[in-house]
Amino acid sequence: MRIAIYDFDRTLTRRATFTPFLIFAARRVASWRLTLLPLWLFAMLAYRLGAMSRARLKLFGMQLLVGRRAHSELEALGSQFAARVLADDGLMPGTLHLLEEDRKAGARLILATAAFDVYAKAFATALRFDEVVATRWEGFERVPDNCYADTKLASVLDRQPAIGEARTRFVSDSFADAPLLDRVSEPIFATTSNRKAKKAAARGWRVIDPREI
Repeated sequence: MRIAIYDFDRTLTRRATFTPFLIFAARRVASWRLTLLPLWLFAMLAYRLGAMSRARLKLFGMQLLVGRRAHSELEALGSQFAARVLADDGLMPGTLHLLEEDRKAGARLILATAAFDVYAKAFATALRFDEVVATRWEGFERVPDNCYADTKLASVLDRQPAIGEARTRFVSDSFADAPLLDRVSEPIFATTSNRKAKKAAARGWRVIDPREI
């Protein structure tokens, strides 16, 4: 059995997707919310200073720029957002080449991301992944279990306990994914930074430039 796991933001996509998704959604459902963008920038600064957790930051972003929406409406917005990113050449060609290699090899393709499932699933469908492990959107009453770092490893193991035995590739651009990168047989670090490339290589991970085939 062969398993290929891919991170999403800046691994498959050219840039992070959460803020672009918030702006995209706000423009379509309540354009007046775009006037609140300075508050979102302030919240991101608070997160970087350690005053807010990553999960609470994401919850705040949804409250601020999207508001209460039915899950089906959020999924529809997610599909539209995915279509826009794909149409705008928003994916990394080098990573897509690896993905196609894995597909031809018959690997089970898993998208593992901290992005909310309401739009991550749309990308997974478009890119023909077999499975999605993402942060579940469960409304404003619950702080989401952010699918990040050790939580991502636990979530993937819950779905695919065989990754310790099967030939498994994991491609990521983030050192936060070290728990999963260190667990698989073929860790691949995707970066355009020489500094990060050297750091990843020192850990024994294969390094690629996701922009290049």
